[in-house]
Amino acid sequence: MKRILSLLLFLAVISGTCFSQSFPELRLNNSKSLLKNIEPVSAEVQKDAAYGKTFQLKTRKTVTSYFGAGYGFVIFTDKELNSLYPFLDTRNGTFLTNITLFYGFAIAKAVTLEFEPGILFTSSTKTVSTNTGRTHRTSNDTMAYSSNIGMFAIPLALNVRFFPFFKMSKSFARLFFIGGGAGAIWVKEDYDNYYTDDPNLYTGGFYGYGGISESSSQWAPLFKAMVGFTGTGGQFGFGGEIRYNIVPLKEEEGSPFRTRIASNFNSVDITLRFYFSL
Repeated sequence: MKRILSLLLFLAVISGTCFSQSFPELRLNNSKSLLKNIEPVSAEVQKDAAYGKTFQLKTRKTVTSYFGAGYGFVIFTDKELNSLYPFLDTRNGTFLTNITLFYGFAIAKAVTLEFEPGILFTSSTKTVSTNTGRTHRTSNDTMAYSSNIGMFAIPLALNVRFFPFFKMSKSFARLFFIGGGAGAIWVKEDYDNYYTDDPNLYTGGFYGYGGISESSSQWAPLFKAMVGFTGTGGQFGFGGEIRYNIVPLKEEEGSPFRTRIASNFNSVDITLRFYFSL
């Protein structure tokens, strides 16, 4: 048995040797020669590859950021609010003003993302009467007469601006943008309220009655659409825009406060912005 196995092994070696001579590409020495024929990677190629890795790190897009402030004139679209808080109160020379701060950065060549807090404030010299439909202090006090009126609001929003003509480098159109924003706004009103059952008490003036200092505040969602232009992209720039703000309010039956009577705090803003690039 051992002799038969030895004979078969000998025949296999002889057959393999002959087969490899018939097909040279299977020979071991030829395989080695193929490896020898492959040119080694040159030092310059290796250097270029290393430089390419470094170059990729250096060519990442830089983020352009900026900050600044804006000054806006506000016109309420609700009739009651616009009457109480007009764009310009000629009686006391006050404006309904919105002052904003902002910080933004580019997230693409033609898109910026921006965080914008602000303050909105005004006062009114009007004395207004409101039939609240709800009793106060006594069963008959359903009329509220309000004076020394003030309003204060803090809007907080994230804005996105898109520059559709950014490729027109030699045209003013490249500075044009459209955009929108969303966030929240805190609205507060302060009144001196006098409650009575006499609907004829107020006759163009309201004197001699001590009011109760009362306030109302609420958080509401804020949505905005905007269009305008911005600066040329230098270290210092300015721009202007028109916004439409959408602010639904929570109504409260029987309240004398205008922000509780009106269904919304919507407004049109005309804003001038000044910014510095970082």
